[in-house]
Amino acid sequence: MTAIEASPQWPQLTVAISAAMVELYAAFYDHDRTTATTYINDKIVVCVLENILTASEDLLLADGARGEVIDGRVAFQTKTEDEFTAAIERLTHRRVVAFLSANQTTPGVACELFFLDAAPVATPNGPARDATE
Repeated sequence: MTAIEASPQWPQLTVAISAAMVELYAAFYDHDRTTATTYINDKIVVCVLENILTASEDLLLADGARGEVIDGRVAFQTKTEDEFTAAIERLTHRRVVAFLSANQTTPGVACELFFLDAAPVATPNGPARDATE
């Protein structure tokens, strides 16, 4: 078990990150059917999102325009990187040093991957804390 998993805030943090990612997807894509699951391990946060495609993307896919959908998703992540990074930094209280995003059209899933600046450290007599505290 890593130090962050020992923290009593572990489940709340993963739920909060998932909710923030779903909220950002809803705001930017204007649909509310996306779901998310978040995993945290030391300096890495991975959020897996499902049901990400919009109705217009579904139509493009039906017309064989997979490349256009993926290109649009890449452009979206480039434009919104600051918002996604800010949400992770706000929730983890750690700086994001790298952000990667991957998308798949069949099924409509995405993976948002964040690398944090410092691994959490355990205190001798208490729960995990951030190394920068």
